[in-house]
Amino acid sequence: MPTLVIKGKITKGYEHWVNVYDQAEELRDTKYGIKTIYRGHELEDSNTIHVVMYTPSMDVLQQHMENEAELIAEAGGDPSPEANVITLCSD
Repeated sequence: MPTLVIKGKITKGYEHWVNVYDQAEELRDTKYGIKTIYRGHELEDSNTIHVVMYTPSMDVLQQHMENEAELIAEAGGDPSPEANVITLCSD
């Protein structure tokens, strides 16, 4: 199971983003098998978030992002490619 380290920008503020993100934890886990290990923001910039998660595969993550695009947008996730960096790490 790959471990992902994601750095992203958000557009609706951290408190809003984290509330929506946390409410969707069960959905990510049961529907996609994606498990969050850590989520937070940079101390100097609360609109730059970091998430560490396990995913069964990159294809599953892509499915999640496509299927749940509305939820991600509601949370304030910035979908532009330059706003997000995903690093694939070992287990």
